[in-house]
Amino acid sequence: MKTRIAVAFLSVLACVPVIVLGQSGSTDRDQISGIPASEGELTPAVRARIERGDGRNGSVTFAQAAEQYVAAADIARQEGHLPSLSMWRLANTWFHDGQLNRAARVLDQLANEAARAGDLPVQALALYYAAWVNGQAGRGADMSDRLKQVQTLLRSPYMPVGIRTHVGDLLSTPSSVARKP
Repeated sequence: MKTRIAVAFLSVLACVPVIVLGQSGSTDRDQISGIPASEGELTPAVRARIERGDGRNGSVTFAQAAEQYVAAADIARQEGHLPSLSMWRLANTWFHDGQLNRAARVLDQLANEAARAGDLPVQALALYYAAWVNGQAGRGADMSDRLKQVQTLLRSPYMPVGIRTHVGDLLSTPSSVARKP
């Protein structure tokens, strides 16, 4: 069952081209991502940590990957950037390790950081995926709360049309955010 959930999660992620999200300058692997890198985030130091976490330099455990993504996020913050891709990869690591609570907390933290930075697209995507993870974890109240926040954000006149359409499409799919029985 966990494998099917992970495959479904990754299938949803594969539908989010970075170009639609208005980002550029990413590597091929980053061209399809649930939440893209923020502008300026992928400095050489951050990119190196993400690559280590991705296991590009050999296989890594979930814990080792998480350490690298946390370090990447810390570096991005120190350099004045929103650590959107770093945090996204960290949330994915916790999700695939079966630690749904941690994954949801990381996405909530990213949504809060994006709100403080004024990055509505990242905030909306982080909230949507936090809702999805909370639904998979059987936390219906948390899922509903995040979905309400996403719907409010989507009504903002400052939300880019591509994100509004993309997240709106995700929300209109009946099974895209469903509470696990």
